[in-house]
Amino acid sequence: MSVMPADGPCGGEGALMIRAIESRSMRVRDVPWEVVAPPAPEDAARARWEAQPWRRQLQEAREHERRVGRAALVEALLSEGHEVEADVARFAGAQEDRGALSIGQVVRFADGLRARLGQARTDDELLQLAYLRRNAEELAERMIDWAN
Repeated sequence: MSVMPADGPCGGEGALMIRAIESRSMRVRDVPWEVVAPPAPEDAARARWEAQPWRRQLQEAREHERRVGRAALVEALLSEGHEVEADVARFAGAQEDRGALSIGQVVRFADGLRARLGQARTDDELLQLAYLRRNAEELAERMIDWAN
């Protein structure tokens, strides 16, 4: 199964998800004696992922943002016969880093699709986004298996 935006190819791979990913806001804590960076949107996506006990979880938290070469990951997925996950790996998180991919990027991509599902206008678009989200979650779980 090939992964394609609902309206066909438009402005590059993953163009359909850009609005959902870019629309997240950031919060800042007010503590005058403590210098704290504002929590990144990925923290919320990671927290939602880790709050789901049925999901595969990382044994080493550092692995969440460890980047691997996108081309090498796609090649490894294809060699194991996971064509759909390879398609997702080609463009998931490409807005953050075109040459590399991390588990965190895939989790954020899947989380962005969750938000985008609420904006779907047609049944066809809803189904395509749901399949893409499921495939992104499967890719994240496969990457977690490899990291563990």
